[in-house]
Parts: sequence; C-alpha cells; structure tokens
Amino acid sequence: MRCDLSIVIVNYNVQHFLRQTLESVFRAQAKLSLEVFVVDNNSKDDSVVMVQRDFPEVKLIANKDNPGFSKANNQAISQSKGKYVLLLNPDTILQEDTLQTCFDFMENHPDAGALGAKMLDGSGQFLPESKRGFPSPWVSFCKATGLSVLFPKSKVFNQYHLGFLDENQTHEVDVLCGAFMFMTKDVLDKVGMLDEDFFMYGEDIDLSYRIKKAGHKVYYLSSTQLIHFKGESTKKSSVNYVRVFYQAMIIFAKKHFAGKGAGLLIFMLNLAIFGRALLSLIKRFTQSFLPQILDFGGMLGGLLFVKEIWEQFYFQNADYFPATYTYNLIGYSLIYVLALGIHGVYKRNYKIGQLIRAISVGLILLLAIYALMPTEYRYSRAIVLLSGVVASIWFFAIRLVRRYIEYRDLRIGQEIRKRIFIIGSRTEIEHVESILKQSMRDHEVVARISTMEGFESKFHTTTLDKIEVFAELEKANEFIFCVQDLEWQKVIELMNKLGPSIEYKMVGDDQMSILGSKSKNTSGELYSVKFEFNLAKRDNIIKKRIFDIVLALVHLLCFWILIWGQAQKSNYFKALIQVLLRKRSFVGYDTRDAKVEELPSISKGLIHSTPKGVEDLSWVHRANLIYAKDYNLWKDIEVILKKWKYVTSNN
Repeated sequence: MRCDLSIVIVNYNVQHFLRQTLESVFRAQAKLSLEVFVVDNNSKDDSVVMVQRDFPEVKLIANKDNPGFSKANNQAISQSKGKYVLLLNPDTILQEDTLQTCFDFMENHPDAGALGAKMLDGSGQFLPESKRGFPSPWVSFCKATGLSVLFPKSKVFNQYHLGFLDENQTHEVDVLCGAFMFMTKDVLDKVGMLDEDFFMYGEDIDLSYRIKKAGHKVYYLSSTQLIHFKGESTKKSSVNYVRVFYQAMIIFAKKHFAGKGAGLLIFMLNLAIFGRALLSLIKRFTQSFLPQILDFGGMLGGLLFVKEIWEQFYFQNADYFPATYTYNLIGYSLIYVLALGIHGVYKRNYKIGQLIRAISVGLILLLAIYALMPTEYRYSRAIVLLSGVVASIWFFAIRLVRRYIEYRDLRIGQEIRKRIFIIGSRTEIEHVESILKQSMRDHEVVARISTMEGFESKFHTTTLDKIEVFAELEKANEFIFCVQDLEWQKVIELMNKLGPSIEYKMVGDDQMSILGSKSKNTSGELYSVKFEFNLAKRDNIIKKRIFDIVLALVHLLCFWILIWGQAQKSNYFKALIQVLLRKRSFVGYDTRDAKVEELPSISKGLIHSTPKGVEDLSWVHRANLIYAKDYNLWKDIEVILKKWKYVTSNN
C-alpha cells in the first residue's frame, strides 16, 4: 500500500544522534502517512539494538558490513512505497513543520523533482551546502584554490555554494546535500537510484545532475529548517575526507564530462587532493602541537638572545661561543618542553604547580647533564642557570597571552567553567543535573527555565521571551534544551536569536544522554551516564598509531644501541615488527583486567600504565579505565619513559 513519504536514514556509529533524529521525524509526521527505514552499516555502538527496542515501527536493515552510503540508501529505496522519498542523515533534527512544508511544496510544484531545506549546524549557523552548483571545471577550480572562500558572495567565484543567492529566499538550484534530499519516487524510478560507484560523497551531486538532466527542477526551500550537526561520522579536516571527497568528484567528472574539459577537471582535482591533503596534515599537526611549538620556539629564541647579551657584556667577545653552541641551546629547549609534557602541562586542565615543577625539573636535569659533560664542552654554567629564568618568563607569559585571547581572563591552567541554562520541565531539569554530576565536568547551573508554570521560585517561569538579555546578564556559555516539552521549532528560533557564541546541547526523549556539536567541522560532544573515552576518538587513534610507527622505526634505526637497555633482549626485534604490523602497540591495557572488553578496543600493549607493584585487580581496572578515559599522546610518552627497559617484555 502506497504512503505519502518514505524516509531513509543510513546510520554508522551515531546511536545517540540517530535517536534524536528518529524522535524529530515522528514529531514532524503531522498528517502524513510515513514509512521510516534505518539502514545500519555494521555499527559497533548498539544502534541496531536501540532501534529494535525503542522504535519498533521503523523498518530496520542491519548490514553485516559497510557497503557505503549509496548502496545502503538503495537497499531501502528499492523497498520504499512512498509517493516521495526523503534521504536523511542520522545526525539531523527536523522542525515540527518540516515534512509537511516540503510535502505541500512538492504537491504545488509538479515540475519539481527534488527539494532541499535550509540547514543549520549545531551552533545555529547556516550551512552553505544547503544549496550548491554543479562542479564544472571553473567551479571546481574556485573551490580547490579557495577562491570561493575568499569571495563567498561572488557569482563568479562561489558558484559551488551559490553564495550570491539569499539563504532566506527559496531558489531553483543545481545540487542538494545528501543529508536532506526530498524527492519524487516517480522521478527516482525514471532517472535511477544512487550510483553505487560513489562509496561516500558525490552521490548527491550525481543524482541531482541526473534529475535536472531529465527535465525536472531542483529547489532550495527556505521556509523550513533543520539542524545538521555534521562531522559525527567523518572529520572534514581529515586527510581521508579530502581523498574520498575529491576522488568522488573525479568519478563524477569521468561520468558526466567529456573531452578536454574532463581531462582538465580531473587534473585539477588530483592537484586539489595533493594540495588539500598536505594542508590538512599541516593544519592538524599545527593544531595538535601548537603549544609545544610555541614553547620550543620562544625558549630557543630567548636562549639565543641571552647568549648574545652574555657574549657582549660578560665576555666582551661577540664570537665567544662556537657556532655549534646553537645545538646545545636547541637541546636545552627540547628538554624543557619534554619536562612540560611529562608533568602534564599540555593537558587541558593542568595546575600552576605542575608548570613550576616542570621548569624546576628541566633546570635540574640540564645542570646534571652539564656536570657530566667533558670539560671542553662546558661553555657556560651561567647560560644553563639563566635558561631557568627564560623558561619561567616565557612559559608563563605565553600561557597568560593565550588564555586572555581565548577566554579574556588570566587564570592559566584552569578549565573554563560551564555556566549552563537548562530549559525544560522540572523533572527533566533535575534529571539533566544528575547526568551532569555523573559526567564529572566542571559546571554551574545558573538558570533553570521551566517550560511550564507553577513550580517553585528557583525555576524561572517567564523568561523565555527575554532569554537573550537573561543569558547575557548571567554570562551563560551553554544551553541544554529538554525537548520532551519543547518544540524543535522553538529551540531553533532560540539558537538563531542567541547566536554561535553559546554551545547548545539537547536531551532526547530517552533522557539518558545530553549531546550536541559546536560546528560542522567538529565531532559531537556527549554527556551521558556512561564514560566518554578519549581513546575511542578517531584523532587519538590516528595519533597513537603514528606514534607507534615512528617510535618502532627509531628503535630499529638505533637497534644495536637501544637493545642494551632492554630487560628482555631476545624479544626486541620481534616486538618492534609486531608494532609495525599493528599486532601490538607500545602502550596498551593491563591484561590482568577481566573487564578490559568494556573499554575501547586497541592492540595489545608491550607495556601498560598500571603502576609497578599494584596487584589489586580493582585498581588494575581503574588504571585501564583512567588510561582510556583521559588518553592523550603525552600519556604514552610518560608511560614509556617510566618503563623504558620493559618495552619489549610481554604484558
């Protein structure tokens, strides 16, 4: 039996976002007859169990592998019985009027083959990919070279995102985003489903192109909007994203462009893959190690300045130190940076005492090294002592400046306290506060705004219409919306009014988690009754793997020197090869832990973070838990430095 609308959602490891998407879909059903498909591409996060348990009306297709976005959509489209088909991402939230508004528009525009809506990111900002042009050679060139970013409103340079078209007006466009594509089923039957040559990205461009080529119009509708959190399944700044996206563009070019135009476009896209991948690597490296780079650069610059001053005013000889002395100063700077890392100063919420201890340890270590050096290499004890002064001045100064620029205060080493507004019913608000307490985050609930009247005075009942002024007075930096008794349309209106300077989180009908995402390029943030593990984050997984490879190669290059420091020399070479083959990691879990399977999966470690002498298995589990929860690259470095001679011992 035919229904009004078939909705297809392809899911991969975004269980909590999927739940909110499904909740918003059924809220937006209005008078429409719906069938909803969820195609799960072998998720590991209990998405399938959640859908089966909490949304029995959903038609679930649970794949045993990941066949890609296009094939997964086609699995559901081929079974769909709706007059219209909506492709919807699992990290979107619809307004209550979205489905009916789109349905009515399509009914009133028989020339329309497909329709997209106005999309906002998790901070309420308009997403330019809501409307796009075809990636012709010129359009692709402007996007690849960044001209479209430099001239966002230009009709000449930004045809990719059609920046010259008013986002608040409905327009006929070329391409829609696959996150929300509302299409006529008859048109799909005519032009064909998604091209399965596109594993991810590009399939929406290809389908939009075929719909237009068949004589149907494609519209961007501004009269309704939805939130698209973005970045939950992939990171747009990653090298993998760059490669997959531009290779999808190459497939599109080969398929739809012929002759010299296609050859030129493919050449430009290959050039873009290399250029964007290189920029992405540089950007990610800089973002990851910017504090260390600033510390090292400032420290070295300060030591070079002190050297010049000391030569001129103490020795009165501008060439007193040999040219090779610069290498000494580089070594001094590296030792201080290493001391900062070991003492946890590069963690988010370090203490001032850790910074002071790190500087002290760095100075003591330098003095010890200086005392052990041959006499002919002891150029100046004074420079070594003055390095402590340089370190104290620079390390404190750069942190004060960065703190002021970022947060407009001088409380270095302190995590910014969340000043939270919670909007919902009294029961919801109290439940949210219990989740926040379990999440172990530093926060203060500064306002509890009730969506219903009649509660005690601590719940503000008449401030929704004055919330902007109230938020400014209270210096709120995060809003949590309890959406059981609050319309999504109202939530989106408030996000538009308050702007992107505030972070927004949502509590779904399950009331087990609080989640949101600040922008389209960041992964979502989740508060829940369960722990969040840094070791489960893709960035940290990649960093850990790269670190293992680099360290294993260093060991192999210095094999005949480093082997003498190992407790079990016979395992040395075999262990390094296992690390390179990803069968082992330098640092892993303590395998005595019977609950280790509850933690994020990683390769078996050569060593672990459990302190020496700990035999209590509850403490072993706690050590593994803390390692997974608070993981960063410096944690591995710290463990290896403490257990260096055991890195080739079996764990």
